Amino acid sequence: MFKKKTLKNKKLFFLLIIYTSIHIFSHTNNFYIYFFNPLFGLIFLITFYHQNFKLLHKKEINIALTTSIIFLILHLVSGFLLGFNKNPYNNTLIHLLENLWKVILPICGIEIMRYELIKSNKNNLGIITLITIIIIMSEINFKALFLSHNIIFFHYIVSIIIPIIAQNILFTYLSLNSHYNISIIIKIFNEIPECFIPIMPYSNWFIEGSFAIIKVLIIYYLFKYFIFNKRNIHHFRNRTILYPLTIITSVLLVLFMLGLFNYQPIAIMSNSMNPLFRRGDVVIYKREENIVPGDVIVFKHESQIIVHRVVGINEYYITKGDANNTVDYIKIKKEDIKGVYQFHIKYLGYPSIWLNELFTREN
Repeated sequence: MFKKKTLKNKKLFFLLIIYTSIHIFSHTNNFYIYFFNPLFGLIFLITFYHQNFKLLHKKEINIALTTSIIFLILHLVSGFLLGFNKNPYNNTLIHLLENLWKVILPICGIEIMRYELIKSNKNNLGIITLITIIIIMSEINFKALFLSHNIIFFHYIVSIIIPIIAQNILFTYLSLNSHYNISIIIKIFNEIPECFIPIMPYSNWFIEGSFAIIKVLIIYYLFKYFIFNKRNIHHFRNRTILYPLTIITSVLLVLFMLGLFNYQPIAIMSNSMNPLFRRGDVVIYKREENIVPGDVIVFKHESQIIVHRVVGINEYYITKGDANNTVDYIKIKKEDIKGVYQFHIKYLGYPSIWLNELFTREN
């Protein structure tokens, strides 16, 4: 499919290089954020949109919109499990209009530019790869990347850099086989939670990175098998992969619940650690040898599993619930400690509580 040819549309290619260079050195500058970047997108939207506008096949629009809406809903629903935070980027009508100007217009500009360059060089794999790499560079915050210490650097790579790379490979693939409208739709839906919704589900670096990669893979396979290869969903040959995948996932989930991994779950039965977590939440804890005051530990006392904070260490570990007025009277030894709190999932523990109460009443 690809043949080695010279670069076409050189003026647009050099404009992309100039745009990316300005981004690398000025992306935190207010002039770049509020003037140059949006204006760039607006110019490209006005210049090229009417020239290349076409009605896409209904299936393409349906897949782009449906998958984007489903992932947006899943993202919002995850807040009921992980908790919500107030969105610091969106609290007034002015902020909404700012986000429309400084986020949506640049998305349109870069995707139109990508499409024009790829359409001009569609038989040149080397140029297409180079275009994709340059666009990836135009979306990376290099200052945040290089000023991070080791742990934050790793988290940034997993949650930001790898998804940016995966998403841009997808958008290049879509531009090569379809139209920039599809990429614009998907990218705008990616930005909706942060730019236009007043609350944000709590998540960590691993969840963010995993969620982004899964979304890219699903969109890629949907377009590849049901649009570009013109296969009907009812004749999807690899549907049997769902059975072993379901079995493997179920086995891993059971092993996790049985505590055979380094991370283990426990349902919270009381509000003694309010507001950190509450009755009905599930706490994920990790086996840990080095425990210091301030750690929230999971320990066993007689037949009970308790999750409280370490407030002192002498011969024993002294603990206290954040919502309690006094320290625990229990003498906790190191062998009583099962692990240290890592994070919690809201409301997921209620089924365990209800079952426990049911069996308690019966006994």
